[in-house]
Amino acid sequence: MLGLLKRSAAAKGRIGISIGADHLAVAVVNRDSAGAALLQRCESHPISPGGPEILAEALRDLRLPALPVSGVLRPQDYHLSLVESPDVPPAELRAAMRWRLRESIDFRVEDAVIDVFDIPAQSRGTHGRMLYAVAARRAAVDRQAEVLGTLGAFDVVDVPELCLRNLASLLPAAASGVALLHLGTDTASVVLVRGATFYFARQMNLQGGLAAAGSGGAPARLNPDSVLLELQRSLDYYERHFDQPPITRVAIAPFGERASELAADLGRESSFDVCVLDLNQALPCAKPVAPADQAAALMAVGAALRREHRSL
Repeated sequence: MLGLLKRSAAAKGRIGISIGADHLAVAVVNRDSAGAALLQRCESHPISPGGPEILAEALRDLRLPALPVSGVLRPQDYHLSLVESPDVPPAELRAAMRWRLRESIDFRVEDAVIDVFDIPAQSRGTHGRMLYAVAARRAAVDRQAEVLGTLGAFDVVDVPELCLRNLASLLPAAASGVALLHLGTDTASVVLVRGATFYFARQMNLQGGLAAAGSGGAPARLNPDSVLLELQRSLDYYERHFDQPPITRVAIAPFGERASELAADLGRESSFDVCVLDLNQALPCAKPVAPADQAAALMAVGAALRREHRSL
């Protein structure tokens, strides 16, 4: 059975792959002897509808290097929960977590792959150790294994929140804490990171925060007051539960007009230092990455930046 945070050997780089409804996104990160990252490839390719064999063939045509491979789950394929850890030995943790999550997911727990990852100890507001639990649809994990396993070095499936953590940790602001806001069509994810340490993640529903519809079929402009309220709730939780200085810096992704508009609006409406995450500035790139590829392949880049091993 494939674990979501499977142990992987150290390597001189990694490939990240995310599979969308109509595209395949690929990122290749190479690392030098000191561990510094270079984004060697970042691209998105349209794909035809079809089964795993169609996707596997498309991957073979890309002639990817022989590096470890990370896949990324789609938002609809997993459920992420912040829960108190059961008081059981580590070897029994996932089994205990399966029982605890059975009422909080919208699919049968018997059809789930369960994994967990740590966050720093909370200084107040809870009596036990807290951790994040991932319940992924087994069919989605198996599909990733069937497609990406054809590359030979596939060893891990990540969740988008951890990919965003990897991206946030590239920012200079991460040293003192940063909130990375990733915009989807109707939802957004915010992750709070200090250094390379993941503290908190939250989903936002953007449907109630849309202003007038854009022209020419463009996405509606986001209401900064609504986004700011949801963002502040996440930051308030962080400040209440962790013994860390307040986070005052916000980065928005993916790079593009929508993120730039929201960054300007939030900068005017709040005291936050707000920027847009541009891959071309966040890390060295073999060639400039166009905004369209940044949007399509952002999670793949985050997956390719993965370095740590499982701690549990």
